[in-house]
Amino acid sequence: MENNFLSHISMDTFRNVSNNNLTGLTFINNSIEVLTVDAFKEMNNLRHLKISHETFLNISSLKMSFKNLNKVRMQTMYFINNGWTMLPLDFLSDFRNHTLEKLSFGDNILKNFNSSQLSEFSELHTLSVERNELAFLNARGLHSVINLVLISNNIFEIPNFCADKTGRSLVPKLSRLDMTDNAIRKLHPESFVCLENLHQLILDENRILVLENEIFYRLTNLETLSINRMYNLSKIKSTAFRCPSLKALKFVQNNFNFESSKTKKTFSYNPSELFKYVPILKELDLSNNYMTNDPVVFRKIFYPLSNLTEVRLQASFIKKLPERLFQRMPFLNTLHLRGNRITYWNRNVFENLTSLRNLYMNGNHIRVINESSFPIQLLQSLDSFDISQNKFWCTCAQKWFVDYVRSSNISKILKHWPKFYRCEYPEDKKYFLLVDYKPTDADCLTWSPICTIIIVIVSIVLVLLVLMFYCHANIRNLIYLFRVTKRERKGYIRVNSSTSFEFDAFIIYSDLDMQWVHSELLKHLEEKDLKVCIHQRDFDAGERIIDNITKYGGKSWKIVVVISNNLTEGLGFQWELEFIQERRQRHEKDALVLIMYSQIDSSHMTNSIKSLLDTTPHLRYKKGLGEDLFWSAFTKAVGKPFEDPPKTTP
Repeated sequence: MENNFLSHISMDTFRNVSNNNLTGLTFINNSIEVLTVDAFKEMNNLRHLKISHETFLNISSLKMSFKNLNKVRMQTMYFINNGWTMLPLDFLSDFRNHTLEKLSFGDNILKNFNSSQLSEFSELHTLSVERNELAFLNARGLHSVINLVLISNNIFEIPNFCADKTGRSLVPKLSRLDMTDNAIRKLHPESFVCLENLHQLILDENRILVLENEIFYRLTNLETLSINRMYNLSKIKSTAFRCPSLKALKFVQNNFNFESSKTKKTFSYNPSELFKYVPILKELDLSNNYMTNDPVVFRKIFYPLSNLTEVRLQASFIKKLPERLFQRMPFLNTLHLRGNRITYWNRNVFENLTSLRNLYMNGNHIRVINESSFPIQLLQSLDSFDISQNKFWCTCAQKWFVDYVRSSNISKILKHWPKFYRCEYPEDKKYFLLVDYKPTDADCLTWSPICTIIIVIVSIVLVLLVLMFYCHANIRNLIYLFRVTKRERKGYIRVNSSTSFEFDAFIIYSDLDMQWVHSELLKHLEEKDLKVCIHQRDFDAGERIIDNITKYGGKSWKIVVVISNNLTEGLGFQWELEFIQERRQRHEKDALVLIMYSQIDSSHMTNSIKSLLDTTPHLRYKKGLGEDLFWSAFTKAVGKPFEDPPKTTP
């Protein structure tokens, strides 16, 4: 009965309801003032009563109406949003030795709640006093409560649940306590005494700054702990999570940075000790925090957790997956990695995960899935697999995956297939469905038969030319490597280091050379744990190109220039060249690493480019013979510090 005008409710109100078998009765905003003593007299089957938005209701008359309520049948009672500021102490005195599944006083204006009025119940499964203005809770009378909900109040400390100094509990049956969105600022080991049977504790959205040592240790039967959306939290002491009975921990959206050295705000924790004292933890959720990308620290955090069955690391800014991490979790069944920044991983990351059945990597930066991405045995054993909404490349590198989807049953377990599997690159295939990309063997043939015929006909001449060509590039690269090594041995003095900069390297290249830069050059740098700036990923949207180049070039230790005809033809190359020359004049040639990716045509060889190449050593890239030498010289050059000649003592 909603939005009526029923000032008086009595037995006569329902006289015309024949065969009154009502089991549920709800009053919402009816301007009720009085409930008479006999109001519920003929409702012998009533199980659920809800009175909401009845701000004119006389609470004493409601209390009197309980005398004729069939309390044996009652299961739930909701008295919500009635504007109540207090309750009579004898409000529930008629419920002696009765049971209720749920009693709610939510959305009122109660500032104090004396639980002694609940002492009449033999059992009260759930008591909810959420969204009031409670600052204090007297727990006497809660001996029969199993689930206590105190969400969104002004409670500033955990209520005292002890009857006296002997440690006798006022809530011996309490199994679940929800104190979300209160004003709690500090927890200490004595906060949770006399809660021996508590199985679930929810402390979300409080104002805690530090998780002290041993605060949950006395909760000997605690199985689930939720600490979410605590935006002020900045310190976790070594034994804060010490709780031998804990099976599930939710630590979500706290903006906690597990890589604190790279943030302005100070975060403190010990990765080796963090989860050392939760030996049987089975479910861990660290989503929506800032996870470390240091593989050593990553492993230290998870090293003690060998019993995990479910791990959630969603939207945690993860770029790299440490090798041989998940193999330490032999019971791992479900792994959530959605919404991170993962592009690629080493093939042994997912090897020998015999228990894994659900894998979610949707919304990352994955470009290519090939035969080394996931072991076939894993793909065949999964029940649910999601890699949708990634940045897929529709190139021949993707051929294995699209062929495998068509030839196997994996599409049955692929979530959101094919709708959210679209091409991101190249431009002419952007937004194509991956299911429609069907490269043939001929399309992806890397060696033409025509070339074979030509080689047979002019084999001797061609071999000589190829050898001369490769030797020329390799000799140049060898000399480059020799110079770098020689200058180090002579004791040149370091005057700068990458720790002074946000990025180790800033790469200048043409978008037409993007595939080689991203799949080869970027891969070699990031495998050395170097932080690299590239314009597609890191530039500020809406800013001018020259402003972005100046800003991010200044934040980078070394400038890597991938020289090609494509680069010289670019509209922004003149700005880039001026920046390169300015960097060369300020920090000398060691601040630059030049790579001749393709030979510059005479039509593109300006005086400025020629002067740069003549005065600055550069590497030449050629695939195949001597490629390892190139990468060795390149990575050594990027890691080489700025130097001045050694000073001699007179």
